[in-house]
Amino acid sequence: MQQPLTHSSARTRRTGAILSMELVLVVPIFLLLLFAIVEFSLLSSAQTRIENAARHGARLLCLSDQDHDDVRDAVRKMLGQLSVHAAIEIEDGGRPGDIVQVRIRVPMRNATPDLLWMTGFSVRDRYLAGAVPMAREHDTAASRIDRL
Repeated sequence: MQQPLTHSSARTRRTGAILSMELVLVVPIFLLLLFAIVEFSLLSSAQTRIENAARHGARLLCLSDQDHDDVRDAVRKMLGQLSVHAAIEIEDGGRPGDIVQVRIRVPMRNATPDLLWMTGFSVRDRYLAGAVPMAREHDTAASRIDRL
């Protein structure tokens, strides 16, 4: 013969159901928050690397007589894995006092896995960009002639 359910066993079952329902509601929100923190941290780190690489490229152009291909190679080396499919543009007047500008555009998918695609924030077809202008310090044509 079965014993009738006591008040304490019914309460225990109800408490277990409430706890599992809370878990079902809280875990996705917690995971979403965790994924967002990871993805935005990776994107922020990549943005810093892009800006530092652009600054390095602009300094090379301003302070040395390296040509654009050497500067692009140095920027790609600083970018590391971010340099895949990266667009590096260089504007250079070539005379002292002219503004030199290095622009870099990198697909976000190079910097982070697409962890938040299910929420509507996807990194597909989005880019990180950095641009650094600097004033040229010397005349590249004159320094090349002096070396000959």
